[in-house]
Order: sequence, then C-alpha cells, then structure tokens
Amino acid sequence: MSLLLDSHISYLLHEHNCVILPSFGGFVANYHSSRIDPIINLMHPPKKHIVFNKSLQNNDGLLVNEVASCEGISFKNAQQKVDVFISDLKDKLHLHKKAVIEGVGTLIQSNDNTLLFVQDLTTNHLLSSYGMRTIQSPAIKRISVQESIEAKIKHINENHLPSNKKSWLKVAAVLLPLAMLSLVGISKQEQIQTAVASLNPFANAAGVVVVNEIIETPALDYALHTPVYQIESGIMQSFKAKMAAEKQIEDQTPKHFIIAGAFSTERNANKLVRKLKSWNFKNAHIIGLSNNGLFRVCYDGFAKPEDALSALHQIKKTNTSAWLLSK
Repeated sequence: MSLLLDSHISYLLHEHNCVILPSFGGFVANYHSSRIDPIINLMHPPKKHIVFNKSLQNNDGLLVNEVASCEGISFKNAQQKVDVFISDLKDKLHLHKKAVIEGVGTLIQSNDNTLLFVQDLTTNHLLSSYGMRTIQSPAIKRISVQESIEAKIKHINENHLPSNKKSWLKVAAVLLPLAMLSLVGISKQEQIQTAVASLNPFANAAGVVVVNEIIETPALDYALHTPVYQIESGIMQSFKAKMAAEKQIEDQTPKHFIIAGAFSTERNANKLVRKLKSWNFKNAHIIGLSNNGLFRVCYDGFAKPEDALSALHQIKKTNTSAWLLSK
C-alpha cells in the first residue's frame, strides 16, 4: 500500500507543481533549465526541482481525490489510506530518521528535528523532457585558424626543409618586415632629396643649375601583412568557396525519386529500366535495395520536391501505382 501511495504522489508531481500531504507537509516543484557540468562533462535536460515545505499542511483534496479515482474507492476510504500512509512516514522518521518516497525523494530528520528532503534524481517529473536523459560528452577543444596554420608551418619546417633553409627562412622572417619598415620611413623623409643633391658631382659645375622640385606623390598604403595573415585569408576564402560549391552540388543532387516498381531480382529490374528508357524516360535507373531486399526502379530523380510532385502527377495518368520516395 505504501508503494502505491508513492506512485500517486510521483504521478501528481508530473501533472501539478504542488502536492500536499495533509497535516504533514507539501512537495513544491519548480522548473529547472538544462545545465552542463563542466567538470565531468555531463549535460542534464530540463527538469522539475522539488523541495519540501513543512508549512503546507492544509488538505486541498488533490491527493485524496487521486487515490479515490484511481483505486475506485470512496473519498472517505481514500482519506483513511492517506492518513495511514502519513502515519507510517512519521513512524519511520521517528525510529530510523529517514523515510523514502519512491520516485520522489528521501525525507531525513536531523538531530534538531529539522526535516530535510533529498530529491530522487532518477525520475524527471517535467513532461516536456520525457525521453531525455543525462548525456556525457567530451569537452570540445576549438583551435583557431591561426594556430592551425602556425602548426602546419612548424610541421613543414621540421620535416620538409633542410637545416640551412630553415635558418634562412627564420632570418628572412625577421629582416623582411624590418627592411620594409625602413623603406617606408625613408620614403617619407624630405631630407633625402637634399642628401642626394649634395652627392651629385655636377651640382657645383659651371653653367649647371640644379633646381630642386617638390613633386607631390599620392599617398601610398604601406600597411604590412604578415605571411600568416595572408595564408589565413587565403585559406578562409578557399574554405568559403568550397562550402558554396558543396552547397550548390547538394542542392542539385536528386533526393526525390518516382518509383515505377520493385523486383526481387536485378534482372527483372533492368528489364523495366530498358522499357522505361524506350518510353523516353532517359533517366530511369535502379536506385538500390529496399528494406525487404527489393530492387527499386525509378522513372527519374529530382532535387526539388515540387518538381517531383509535378512529374508524379503526370506519370500517375498512365501508372496509378507510381509513388514518390524521398531520401
């Protein structure tokens, strides 16, 4: 009888957010969203978090009515069963300091007569989470594009280049940006014109007049891009182009087939294919085996469902048994 009352309380917590045990206390359920435990990599679905409130002791009739309707007894007899169940709970708490309600949780009475409640984590009382369970999955380790490229460059340097080339590449990686920065700085200095003029051997010759003209040149973009940046940009562009091409191919791949018939032998299936092609269905072919081991023959395949339905409508005028298979 005790286990039967346990099941009634657990069932009511699925349907309601508060179940009161008269003159004892009430169970209150609150929505608890899904969560991830980052330490042990567990993903928990949404659930109802249940607490016990000793102040809720007034009989609202919910539990008694549930017992009466489910067991087909009178309200008075159901009230007596509930009273006996609550009396048993009190005796267990007094003698053993603990009472278990299956599918709900465990009540524990401390030394200072405080009543504690520990929820049963094996039962999820949230109906919208029915069928969901706790999942353990390894943590996702994300590697940036730059880290991936640098690792590949390091792998190439270590395995494919001679040692002398490695040294030259290291020197070039340091000196090339410095040389470019130096050129940028020099090109910005107007004093270079004066220095060049003083070095001209014809500057002081008789009859020769040197005219220093200031020519305004358009500002140039001297922004420097490191090799890693350029490689990363190229890889990203190549990746985007590849994804676009794959999506285009996927959009054009036939996924909807109009089935003309299914045969237990491939020979008979090929006969139908030849017959369909003679009837001007040039794309007729065998598309594989069904779950029952039959060779399916189709009139044609279509990438878009609306095209397949339109063709099926025309084919059904001559073959009413034709049907549409979508993969």
